[in-house]
Amino acid sequence: MHSHVPAQRGLFEVNIFELALYLSCSCRLRPCTVYSSRDMANITRHNFEELLPGILSTIEKCDFIALDTEFTGLHFHSDSHNSLFDTPQERYSKLRQTASHFTLCQLGLSAFIKAPSENRYCAHTYNFYLFPRSCSTVDARFYCQASSIQFLCQYGFDFNKLFYEGVSYLSMEAEKELRQQCQGQESILTSDVDDYLVTNFTSAISDWLPTAKEGDQLSMTKISDDIVSVQVQALLRDCFPTIWTSQVGTGEILITKVTPEKRAALLADETPWIERLFVKLAGFNKVFRHISELKKPVIGHNFLTDLLFLHSKFYKPLPAKFKDFKRNIHKLFPHLYDTKFLIMEIRKNLEEEGLPLASTSLSRVYRALHTDPRKLGVPHMPDIELAENCARYDQEELFHEAGFDAYLAGYVFLKMAHYIKAKDTSIMHPKLLTFRKYIPALAPYENKTNVIRGSIPYVNIAGEDPASRRPKLLYVTSRGPSPLQAKELATLFNTYTSVDVKMIDKRHALLATSNYGGSKDIMRAFKNDKTIHLAYYNVFQHSKPVRYGLWGAVAVMGAISLWVLLGDQSKRQ
Repeated sequence: MHSHVPAQRGLFEVNIFELALYLSCSCRLRPCTVYSSRDMANITRHNFEELLPGILSTIEKCDFIALDTEFTGLHFHSDSHNSLFDTPQERYSKLRQTASHFTLCQLGLSAFIKAPSENRYCAHTYNFYLFPRSCSTVDARFYCQASSIQFLCQYGFDFNKLFYEGVSYLSMEAEKELRQQCQGQESILTSDVDDYLVTNFTSAISDWLPTAKEGDQLSMTKISDDIVSVQVQALLRDCFPTIWTSQVGTGEILITKVTPEKRAALLADETPWIERLFVKLAGFNKVFRHISELKKPVIGHNFLTDLLFLHSKFYKPLPAKFKDFKRNIHKLFPHLYDTKFLIMEIRKNLEEEGLPLASTSLSRVYRALHTDPRKLGVPHMPDIELAENCARYDQEELFHEAGFDAYLAGYVFLKMAHYIKAKDTSIMHPKLLTFRKYIPALAPYENKTNVIRGSIPYVNIAGEDPASRRPKLLYVTSRGPSPLQAKELATLFNTYTSVDVKMIDKRHALLATSNYGGSKDIMRAFKNDKTIHLAYYNVFQHSKPVRYGLWGAVAVMGAISLWVLLGDQSKRQ
């Protein structure tokens, strides 16, 4: 998960293959690494299908799942940065642009399973490289923001794995539409296959087939792309009714001459090629659907943006209204927990226990808990170990790798869940707590996600959002002839506290402050200032539209009253 907030920089829409070539040549920070069988945390399209049954089984067995994402941009427009003025709908609209346009390139999943009769959990952690594939009308635009690409490079992101080995994904909505389009028109599923590649195959088969005998085989060029392989084989079978195609373990396409009867029997035993193609196109969606169907607790850190990406890429396009998004996400994941929100809510208690939290960033909180968990002062804190598949996370802290960050989110959540439950009840006796026992104590934190620098501290996915905890807005008026400048005002007031400025006109502006102490300091410091005047904002006094509306209402009411009065007098006469 991106935790940085860079200044607005270059935003690009690029050709995917040109970018892949460029990055593989000039941005190869780390060579593609082949990990041992004991370290299969990295999931690519080369091992996805092999490991998928085990991943799904692990999800079924786990007590909860932690997720994290990495993506190619944070701000689609220059005005989409977080602001203290943002209402929930306004913040959602900004994040909607981000999640709709940028690409989700990495997803971390960590499934925590409690050991039977032991106070120990095992975290099975996977780091999925994801990249959308094109087929017919499905062809995602690839947007990236320079600052985000630089950020990924800084933390050693492997762009080779992204472009060459990324697991495909296709939203449920896109899959449904594509299936409808290909009904009776199967050819649209092969319309984007490279003509040069197909011509080479058909020419070689045409030269070989007339002299071939039944059972003879011809080995063709290796196709490393599994989706293209399915498409090409479908085209070849359509062109040559007396051949059968298959892909051998080394990747080559094997052509076998068969009788019509043999071919019919082989077809009957094989899953239709269209279904095999959709399985490969959907890719990671198999995992996404499984998580949603099981309805287990899902954990993230600063989770709101991640949830928008999950909705946009795997479910359907994001709706315009925030309330509709919340309804959809709650249906998909009815038990959400945001560790950022959870820690912000109990931060004071943690610090009183002696746990230093100079920052609530995921890495800082993890290190504080990992260094000395005894500081929390509660008994029977569960141990957490990494599964064999992700042994390298025991040897190296890989912050901002989605798999590692997902593990950290789950680690922090489990420690906090135990702390909250331990403070809620007496567990001095030797009986250990199961994960199920934590859930009632976590009810106040369920389905609430943190909001960074907004008008409210969090959003409630399952209900009404809270009222603002921010200080009243300040109304700034220029006393002199010089017009107000937003940047100058921000620089001036930021020395007291974090602020955001919204210009009304050249002589008036609104000021949002992050805390009450800073707001009071600003009011005291500029009480007698000769260049600007500050007052607490009053909508009836300071909003021109409201004032004009009130005067208009008064005028209308006056006119109605006069009309009634005159009408009454005329009746009397």
